[in-house]
Amino acid sequence: MPWDSETEGDAALSLSDIAEWYTTRIGKEMGPGPWHTVTPADVMRFADATHDWQWIHLDAERALNGPYGVPVAHGFYALSLVPHLTSSLLDLRWTSLGLNYRVDRVRFPAPLPVGVRIRAGAHIKSVRVRPRDFLEVVLAVSVTAEGQSVPACTVDHARLYQLAPGATLPVDGPVDFTPDPRPGS
Repeated sequence: MPWDSETEGDAALSLSDIAEWYTTRIGKEMGPGPWHTVTPADVMRFADATHDWQWIHLDAERALNGPYGVPVAHGFYALSLVPHLTSSLLDLRWTSLGLNYRVDRVRFPAPLPVGVRIRAGAHIKSVRVRPRDFLEVVLAVSVTAEGQSVPACTVDHARLYQLAPGATLPVDGPVDFTPDPRPGS
């Protein structure tokens, strides 16, 4: 039997421990995260991937006479960047797997001009332990372009995470944790 000042070793961290840690941070503003430039090349690749080649996104000359006076990125392009733009806002080193689970309340309140820089801010909206040992974390996210007061995209983004063996409690961000999942990297 150990003395009162001793421990019998570190107790294994549970998903409930992580859920409790995140629950105490519900409503706390996180970010903004780092800037990301919306390049014409990225918008073209997105158009190719989604088969949405509308001129308002790709034809700079024609867009001059369009409703915004400049080419604008697809709203879904901004939405697709939410996991990347929020990746530094949460310490996810405790996870072995993260999945996009759900998006709710998606809005595109302002156009996203091609060539601008964007970044995201968020707050934790809810946390709950789910079946199959997943933790659901819902972030209320706002993606804003530099110089604009109205967000280009807002969304409630639900993610599911599983606990990694030997995980430790997260730390408050920002964090620099962007693993490269490509094979051989």
